[in-house]
Amino acid sequence: MSGLLNGLRAVLVSVLQLLPGSPFRGFIDSIAEIPYLGYLNYFIPVSDFLALLAVWGAAVGVFYVSSVILRFVKAID
Repeated sequence: MSGLLNGLRAVLVSVLQLLPGSPFRGFIDSIAEIPYLGYLNYFIPVSDFLALLAVWGAAVGVFYVSSVILRFVKAID
């Protein structure tokens, strides 16, 4: 079983290496250099807000994609 998981991991890693790097990497690195960002994050949990925003965006995206697919197969109006 472990060999199968290692093989699957190797395939996924090789597929991900084909994708280009993030165009936002420089922007994210420059945000990390903002002074006093850690203190601001203590009072306003920006990282938690961003994580929630990402989950919410993924949920909305899944809803719209599934809605389009169901409309395509005429399951809903």
